[in-house]
Amino acid sequence: MGVQGNVQVRGGNLLNFRGDALLLFHHSDVRPLKGSVALVDWRLNAAVSILWKRKRELLRFGQLTVVATQGKLPSETIILAGLGLSDEFSADLRREIYRLAVKSAVSLGLSRVAVQGVVVGDEKEDQSLDDLGLALESVKGAGSLNVSLFPGHRDPITQSADLEAGTAKTG
Repeated sequence: MGVQGNVQVRGGNLLNFRGDALLLFHHSDVRPLKGSVALVDWRLNAAVSILWKRKRELLRFGQLTVVATQGKLPSETIILAGLGLSDEFSADLRREIYRLAVKSAVSLGLSRVAVQGVVVGDEKEDQSLDDLGLALESVKGAGSLNVSLFPGHRDPITQSADLEAGTAKTG
């Protein structure tokens, strides 16, 4: 996959990425918000929680929402993508949501994006790099994207986000 050369796999905190946008993902049945989305919600004064309360379909599979960071994060924009129900999520759906998110980034004219890795079920190894490579190959104009992949999200950011986002709950 030649396009995978355009993807830089990175470690560290995804929310410190300085670029055009963060592509974040969350399941519609996981409450309160968890991981990177919870931390973003906390930093944006519960903006995601408020949106979710007003727009129940916010995290339905394939739903894409652009959220301005208003200078509260190094990246200018967040593209929040709904993953649907966690027990229905699969590797095929991961490939499709990456394709939809990449297509959205291209249509917004973005050039530097960070992508949150999405682990499916009990996967031993995050397959996000391969699936993101397929998405980049399938979207016209995606070759010009500079993509940083932050794999997995079974890392310390999830734990700290859960602690820090305790007040940003929906419901």
